[in-house]
Amino acid sequence: MSTELDTSTSKMLKGDGFPNGTGGTVKQNQSGTLEPSNSNTPNTNGNDDSIPSTAATTDPLIHQGNINPQLKSPRASVMSSNANMNDNPDSDLKPNHHHQRYQTPPPIPHVEINQVPMSLIVRNITIFTIKEISQFMKTNLHTDPSSPSSSSSIKKMNFLKLIIFLRNQFLKLYVLIKWTRTIKNNNFNNMIDLLNWFRTTNMLVNNCIWSLKGNLTSMANAKLPNVDLVSALEVLSLGRTNLPTHDFKLSGESNNTFLKIPNDLILKKLKDLNLLVSIKISLMDIPKQFDNDYFIANGRIYLKVENEFQIQLSTIDRHSPLFFVDLNLLLTNFELTVPNKQRLEKLINEILLKNPKPLFALYQFLHKYVITLQLYSINLELSRLENFGKFSGGNLIHSYDSKKCLISIRYWLQNKMKNMGKIIIGVDKKTDNLILKWDNNNAKESKGMSTTYTNISTNLESILDEIMYNHCQLIKSDLLARDIFLEDDENNDVLLFQIPTTCLSMSSIQLKIDLISGVFFFKNPTPFLSNYIQQMNRASSIEELIKVLHRLKLDKIKNILHNMFEKTGWICSKTIKLDRPIKTKLNTTSESQILQHDMFICLPSWPVNWYLIITILSSKSSCVIEKRIGKILSIKGKWELTYLDDTNIATSKLETITYQKVLSLQNTILHRIVNHMLIDSLNQLKIRNKICSGESISSALPSYITKNKLSLSSLSSPSQDKILGDNLRQNNQESNDYTSIITLELESFLEGSKALNGILASSMFLRIDYARSEIRLYAKFKRNTMLIQCQCDDLSIHFVPHDSLAFFLSEKFTNLSLIIHHLTTFRQKLLQLVILTDVVERLHKNFSSNYFKIIELKANEISFKYLKDSSDDQDCTISIITKDQTVQNLTVKLAPSNPQHIIQPFIDASHLDYHFIFSYLQFTSSLFSTFKNILNERDANGNRPVRFTTVNLGLHNLNEYQLVYCNREAGTKITIIIELKNVIHNGRRNLQFYIHFSDDEHITTKSKAYPMMHQVRNQIFMLDTKSIQNGLNNANKLKTDCKYPNAIKLIHGISCDSTDIEPILSEIHDILKIDSNTAK
Repeated sequence: MSTELDTSTSKMLKGDGFPNGTGGTVKQNQSGTLEPSNSNTPNTNGNDDSIPSTAATTDPLIHQGNINPQLKSPRASVMSSNANMNDNPDSDLKPNHHHQRYQTPPPIPHVEINQVPMSLIVRNITIFTIKEISQFMKTNLHTDPSSPSSSSSIKKMNFLKLIIFLRNQFLKLYVLIKWTRTIKNNNFNNMIDLLNWFRTTNMLVNNCIWSLKGNLTSMANAKLPNVDLVSALEVLSLGRTNLPTHDFKLSGESNNTFLKIPNDLILKKLKDLNLLVSIKISLMDIPKQFDNDYFIANGRIYLKVENEFQIQLSTIDRHSPLFFVDLNLLLTNFELTVPNKQRLEKLINEILLKNPKPLFALYQFLHKYVITLQLYSINLELSRLENFGKFSGGNLIHSYDSKKCLISIRYWLQNKMKNMGKIIIGVDKKTDNLILKWDNNNAKESKGMSTTYTNISTNLESILDEIMYNHCQLIKSDLLARDIFLEDDENNDVLLFQIPTTCLSMSSIQLKIDLISGVFFFKNPTPFLSNYIQQMNRASSIEELIKVLHRLKLDKIKNILHNMFEKTGWICSKTIKLDRPIKTKLNTTSESQILQHDMFICLPSWPVNWYLIITILSSKSSCVIEKRIGKILSIKGKWELTYLDDTNIATSKLETITYQKVLSLQNTILHRIVNHMLIDSLNQLKIRNKICSGESISSALPSYITKNKLSLSSLSSPSQDKILGDNLRQNNQESNDYTSIITLELESFLEGSKALNGILASSMFLRIDYARSEIRLYAKFKRNTMLIQCQCDDLSIHFVPHDSLAFFLSEKFTNLSLIIHHLTTFRQKLLQLVILTDVVERLHKNFSSNYFKIIELKANEISFKYLKDSSDDQDCTISIITKDQTVQNLTVKLAPSNPQHIIQPFIDASHLDYHFIFSYLQFTSSLFSTFKNILNERDANGNRPVRFTTVNLGLHNLNEYQLVYCNREAGTKITIIIELKNVIHNGRRNLQFYIHFSDDEHITTKSKAYPMMHQVRNQIFMLDTKSIQNGLNNANKLKTDCKYPNAIKLIHGISCDSTDIEPILSEIHDILKIDSNTAK
């Protein structure tokens, strides 16, 4: 059925399903009904081909003006073809005016997508239920009885949940079955199929609509105006336009015989048109450009503007406007035809029709049109000059802007000066004509030079030549006004520039400007001058050009001096480049007028990094040479000037420099180099210094510094000739003696140390004798110190015979660079002198006795004696350990035979301050001497006495000592303890010895040692009380009568100082050394 529907529908759309088997059209009658139209009906529009109606092709259900009543049903019907079938196989519908039978419509397509049979759902849910129940049974059968989930109540609860879940699934299935049964009874499936059919049909209709819309858009350009459409229909129907023929045969008609128009008729029409145009022109406003140059002839008016155009206008009657007839261009030197004349005719006719003043609007339009053509013609001419003319090769470029009616021209492209070579061609705002304007401010200010040109189209090339020539003259005038060049009398196009050839002579070079390219060039250039041609042509201004010429002159002077110095034995450095030029005395003028170049030269015998700096200062009229001394080092890849002599600057003009002066400079400059090297070294060491002039040497300096009648001179007097270096001694006889004396500050020389400020004078004198290759440092003590009495050969200190406080350090040098090394050596020796002076002064202060004597004094070691009855060469040796020019440690070594040698381990282990060690040794010297006498006691014959009582010395630390008297026969032991303590006596803190018996031994009255202890207490510890009481009235008598005047009685002992320790211990020893059993 679907096939039959498609076939019948397609045939109806083609027009084959209508009565009589013909493809007729359906038309609307007067009653408003539609009826078929026969194709043989004549066409009122004159068309031979019938146009099928849209209703006939799109609605096959219409027949004999009646609408099919079944159109309201969703199942559309078509006319049956089975009952009225004829023998013609091409006809599907047979007309029957008496009886009509309708065919049953085809069924709507049934939708089977995404549908599942009910039996499949029942089967799936049944299988799922059986599997779930069997799986639950198997799982609960193999559970562990001990687990908490294996109880019967839990199993029952889980099985109940499963049954409820399965029951809900079957309930859903039951609901689904009831719903499908209801759908089946009510034919609900047909509604689903119908909905799907509507959706499909709607999609097809939408696609058709979008296709029609696309066709409409693509055929938008095929639309015609209504007037053209009417004319097309007339031509289509009649074969020609419906115009009056005036009874003449036209070429489109079939008759080939033509009638000639009479001449009288033509002349009459032309005269009528002339009169009509004259009247029309007299009633119109005419621009002044047309007033004197127009005429009427041949039925038209001729309007002419000289050198621009001539236009012909006409009209047909007095009510019609003027219209375009013809246009001729009157441009000279340009063979141009009117391009696109049809479009131009249309635009002119619109102007004449729409504007209230048509002739004014016409002139404005044509004038702009002609200017545009002229600009275009000039553009073509410029293109020819750029590519094939004299300016070819990139000497001229232009840009054409048709929208702005502007042409910009740039010439002299190889010349980089600002705003140079710019020309503009455009329309003048005042005259509204085409002009050429030369954009040059100097030309505007100059008299007699034109910057605006007209008649461009006739003489464009000559105008360009004139502009370039005038530009060249402006540059020459500017250069001559700056006094840089001279004018050549023989050739006005040449400028003369003066450059030196030697220090005394000058030569002129010729400079010219190329008119085509605008570049500068020298006539007969040398390779040296050729290097500056490109720099001159890259100059962006006249000032920069002058700078290039100044650099040319400066480089020429530099080459001249370079050759002179190299030929006379100097070495000119080419690698040294400073970031900033050296500041000169002539920097008062601006930098644009003076150029500077620094040359760095030296001799092979000079110290490294020292140079004679030649500063060349060149101006447009003169050249000045400055000579100074400096030191240049390479620091982190950059050359830096570390020292410069700004006090002695020799200035001279270039004309005064000769080979003789360059040779004599070698003999007068070397000693200044050496002196400045020394000053620079002192400044690097941050030592404040001052050069002693000749007057101060003769008047203020001591005689021992200026002795030996040396010829002294200041650093600033370079008149003496002397050659120093490796051959200093060989040339000494040929040159005068030269000595430099420099005053140095003590504190800065010692790098800020103030240790010697109280010992030495604040000023020292450094004396360098270049003739003897000797350097001396003179200093002076402020006062007489103990170090003056000692001689230290290691420090190389030489005292001045005539001044006991003055001394000097001396060194010989073989190389000039070693002078700085000797200054470092002098500093180290002076710092060692500080340390030695401090240690020696401390020794004399602590060991303030007649027995102290320094035996040997070295730079780092001092040996001395301080004991009373010492038979050794030295009692103690001090070794000085320094670090960073300060005392880091002192090591004290006591002689083996020294009584105090027993405390050596304590001194080594405790790292005590050497001030404390000196005081301790001096205070305890008598104590340890007494210990030595007690332990090494001898009789009158020099033999040790034989006793049962032995004496031993015990030393716990440096503050406590003990003497132990032990008698093994009697079984007694007495211990005397001596302690070193700080006590306050009479408001003063003093160091005292505290002597008492040991508390650890409990000696009773029955002990054999008790009588001796009692005797010591009564005889020594109690002192003489009677004398003390009587001494209240007479203190001097007390000191005379008391056995121990400096001793103090204590509760359990006695306290005394170093003067009484020896007699007190000796008396105690005399009592306790007696054997206890013998005493009994």
